[in-house]
Amino acid sequence: MIALRLLQPVVAVTLVMALWPGQAAAEDRGHSFKTCSLITAEYLTVLQLASRGLDETTLNASLPDISAAARQRVDSLLALSRKEGLVDTHSRVHSEYAACARQVFTRLGMPEAGTRDSAFHFCAGENRVRYEITLAAVMEAPVEDVKRSLEPQHHAVAEAIYRIFEAEGPLVTFDHLAGELKHCLNDPGA
Repeated sequence: MIALRLLQPVVAVTLVMALWPGQAAAEDRGHSFKTCSLITAEYLTVLQLASRGLDETTLNASLPDISAAARQRVDSLLALSRKEGLVDTHSRVHSEYAACARQVFTRLGMPEAGTRDSAFHFCAGENRVRYEITLAAVMEAPVEDVKRSLEPQHHAVAEAIYRIFEAEGPLVTFDHLAGELKHCLNDPGA
């Protein structure tokens, strides 16, 4: 069942650490809410393009100016998606994003209001809530129970995510979640 696979502990630690510079490396590499967010957006874009049928060769050809290390991360991400599936890989990327942002918050605290980093912090928090709602939908938790655990401003979001999940399934829901994150990063006030 997909819900169980989504919640399994990270087994491929080496691959994930090579793929995602967040987790324990966030503190060592001095990540910010911005770097956590931009890396996540890039990974989610690759997964969205892969879900639309673009293969590794086409993706690499369309990204001619990326470094060898970045190309390796794209290849590793696509390999992970072939091994675990697109839905589980989307889930892993969102989970790693939440972990990276949490570590930045632990290290730096709340960014100063009105700064660009505060906007990235806001998007990370909103994405975490949307991701948790998506996981609840995958695990078939009743939407009313989920709404009771949320702040009132997120009730409509929960209903919308559940509608998408019920109508289109998990991959479209994760695709939508990725789009919402990228929209927030482009316009955090929206």
